[in-house]
Amino acid sequence: MRPSKKVLLVLLLVSAPVACFALEPPKIVTDGLDGYKKSGYDEAFKIWMKGSPLENDKTSYMNMKGGMTQIEAAYGRMIGYEILKSVNMSPSTTRTYAVILYEMGPLFLYMDCYKSPKGWIIPEIQFHTKPQMVLPQRFVFGE
Repeated sequence: MRPSKKVLLVLLLVSAPVACFALEPPKIVTDGLDGYKKSGYDEAFKIWMKGSPLENDKTSYMNMKGGMTQIEAAYGRMIGYEILKSVNMSPSTTRTYAVILYEMGPLFLYMDCYKSPKGWIIPEIQFHTKPQMVLPQRFVFGE
C-alpha cells in the first residue's frame, strides 16, 4: 500500500527543522544595533533605553558608555553584528543573544526585552568579551 500525498506532506512538515521557526528578535534590538553601527553607541543607547526604567538613569548610561568605550579602544570600531538566537522566556519577555563585531574582536551580549503596554522595552543588557560570561553554556561548549 502506497502512502497518500497528504500523509507524505504531513510527515515532511512534522520533520522540518525547528530552525525554520526561529524567533525574530524584537525590532528595538536590531534598531539599536543598526543605530550603533551607523551613528555610534550614544544612538544605540537612546534606542535601547527608550521607555525602559533606565532611560533617564545617568549612572547606568555612564557605566555602559564606559564599558563600550574600553571595548572600542581595544577592539576598534563596530563593523557589524550577528543575532545568535532569541527565545521567549514568557509571553511578555524575550531574551536575545547576539555578537557585536569589531575590527579586532567580538563582544557577546544578551538583551532582555519586555513587552510593555507601550511596546517593547529593554530593562536589562549584559555584555562581555568572554562568551561564557553571558551566553548559555551550550552556546559556548556545544550541546
